[in-house]
Amino acid sequence: MSMNLEGIRVVELTHWVAGPVAGQILGEWGADVIHIERGRVGDVTRTNGPFYKGESLYYRVFNRDKRSVTLDITKPEGLETILKMIEKSDVFLTNYRVAFLEKCGLTYEKIKERNPKIIACYISGFGLYGRYKDKKALDMVMQSMSGLMDCTGDPDGHPQKIGTIIGDYIGGYQAALGISIALLGRERTGKGQLVDIAITDALICGLEWRIPEYRLTGKTTERTGNRRPTVAPCNLYKTKDSYIYIAAASQKMFEKLSELIGDERLHSPEFVNNTLRVQNVEKLDAIVSEWLKDKTRAEALDMVEKAGVPNGPLLSPADLANDDYVDEKGIVFEIDDPVLGKIPTMGTPIKMGSGYRTNHIAPPTLGQHNHEVYEEYLGWNAAKVDEMKKAGII
Repeated sequence: MSMNLEGIRVVELTHWVAGPVAGQILGEWGADVIHIERGRVGDVTRTNGPFYKGESLYYRVFNRDKRSVTLDITKPEGLETILKMIEKSDVFLTNYRVAFLEKCGLTYEKIKERNPKIIACYISGFGLYGRYKDKKALDMVMQSMSGLMDCTGDPDGHPQKIGTIIGDYIGGYQAALGISIALLGRERTGKGQLVDIAITDALICGLEWRIPEYRLTGKTTERTGNRRPTVAPCNLYKTKDSYIYIAAASQKMFEKLSELIGDERLHSPEFVNNTLRVQNVEKLDAIVSEWLKDKTRAEALDMVEKAGVPNGPLLSPADLANDDYVDEKGIVFEIDDPVLGKIPTMGTPIKMGSGYRTNHIAPPTLGQHNHEVYEEYLGWNAAKVDEMKKAGII
């Protein structure tokens, strides 16, 4: 079966998360992704926990469906090697800092001299221009500077970061999208293109109405904890044994929930429309909480579901690991790891009827594909690969 990106060559000079996530998505859809790593230590996530039998699970969830080679691009021979690989590729993907890439000579202007048709994607905290372009950034810093952290948490509490590295994931997916659009554009124009992904910008774009609201009114929506600030009732509620989320986000949904609860107070004028419900949300949540307090989670979920109101249980990662849903949807599947044997790994949420890789490539060991890749791309024989290794180039 033909894969959607089959025949596309990607030189992936990345580390940490956002870049590897983008490369993994492209690899899943058939691209030949070559992950270039530092010779002795490799991608930094290889040394990050959690570990299983001494091996990093952190590295493994971001780096399947690609091949690994080692290369020191700070040396002239290493730089020339990656440039020769770029000459024979369709995509150059990186999330190294702009200043480092400029110092090495891997700017878009330099690489397009070697391959005018290259799609060059640069992922960074703040993009290729602007006053922050040289600023170091990790996901937590970008959550802080994007306004996302200020929007998260209880109204009377401290700002909170999201529990996962959500910015890096969003940046990786945005990069894969940008590369795909650029490849489609190249089919029409024959020209390469620069793709500039600033993760902080992506997070700012997710602030919904908050910036326009402030510029127009001088006010901004405050943190609301687990509530949705614009609709009510919409909150995480405690049951007798756990928690459930109920989101009665429309007038019809509220009427269905009111009928189910059967409390006359819900027919009060202060709950007659959504605007008033938001204004009186404390009273409204108290009524819903009172109704739920003597019900188990299972009982409450069944009743609210039958009423036709959006709802769901609060689930932990452990709950999900034991839930057949993640296996049924391909969110989690097994892969044959060259070191650990069969292990579970994470899929992607992009689903299509065909065109994806069914025989997945396990996350590679460091430099596992040096011989085959350098022979395919540059015609090096085994002696040449060994020579370059001894010289510290690969």
